[in-house]
Parts: sequence; C-alpha cells; structure tokens
Amino acid sequence: MRILITALCLALPSGAMADACHDEIKALFVGPLDPFPRPPHRQITKVFDAQGNEIREMLSIVETPMRTIAGQPSANWFTMSIDDKVWNGPSVKGPWTDTGALMPADRDMAMQRTNIELAENLTETQCHGPDETGLIGYTYRSVTDPDANGGYFGSLDRIKLDPERNQIVEFDRTDFISSWAPDVSKERWLITVEFDPLITVSPP
Repeated sequence: MRILITALCLALPSGAMADACHDEIKALFVGPLDPFPRPPHRQITKVFDAQGNEIREMLSIVETPMRTIAGQPSANWFTMSIDDKVWNGPSVKGPWTDTGALMPADRDMAMQRTNIELAENLTETQCHGPDETGLIGYTYRSVTDPDANGGYFGSLDRIKLDPERNQIVEFDRTDFISSWAPDVSKERWLITVEFDPLITVSPP
C-alpha cells in the first residue's frame, strides 16, 4: 500500500502531493496514532533540553490508555491509573498507596476528542518514506482546539511507523506550545515504544 501511494504521489503535482501526504498522516489518527487500539506496550521517554543534554528519563507501562503506570525511575516515583482511580508507589511494582484522588469520569472521551482535534489541525506535513531500517517516517505539527477554559497544547512531531506491525515505534517531539506556557519549549522528547502482549495493569 505504501509503495502504491508513493508511486501515485510521484505522478501528482506538488500541491496534490502535499494534500496526499496530509491525508495519509491524518488517516494515521484513526489507525496507528489512535492510542485506544494500540497493543500493550512500554514507552521509554528521554527528555533533552534545548542544548541537547539529557535531563531526565521516564517510563510508561500501558495496557490500555485507561490502565497505565507512569513515572520517573531515577526519582523512585510512579503513578498507577486505572479508570478513574489513582495510586502512587516507588516502583512499577509498588507497593501502591491509594491517593484518594479521582481522574475525570470522561477521561477516555477527552483523550478521543484530543486525537480528533490533532488530526483536524495538522500543518507542515511531510511524508519521508522508508528509512534504511524499513521504518516509515512522517513529520507534522498540530495543536488541540482551546477547551472551555481556553486550554490547548501542541508540538512538532516526527514519528516512525513499523509497516509490518502497522504501529508507531518512535515519537520525536519538540516545539511544545500550550496555553499555560508563555513561550515555545525547545525541549525534545524521544519516545521509543516496545510492544509486549504480556503487559497487564491490575489494581493492587
């Protein structure tokens, strides 16, 4: 399919090529960029400052978007979120302490709404084709719509898709913008995704 799309794009004028690339990336948001059908996985996030120095590393363990463990290993601090309940602990295995806090009841709908808004607000789309490892690269910039309180966020994303799995295996993000930050952040977040069908996130 990717080869066919590439061949068609080569036969199109530049404006049509840009539109075809935009549409190809937009379609990923109801496929590999949709977090809900994504299989269980780990996300290792290395955060770099604007000068390229690594400043922290984070780990997320995801069974589904509603069943996650996330935190910073060097700080011995993790949060488990299952549906609307939240626990804290010093490791990915706990021991877990109920925080008593509740996540928003419509958290899943908010995530889905965010994904739709990002798909609708794409700009600067680029389709790079396969690299030397066979992973397919894309670049795009997007931002959410302001919510009822005027809140929004966005970034410039470069992603790599494994065509055999039809899954995103790397996110490379920078140029973070948000309603709560006065300037564009030049931090860089390099996120690698490791799929593992044995991952489960269960209440303690």
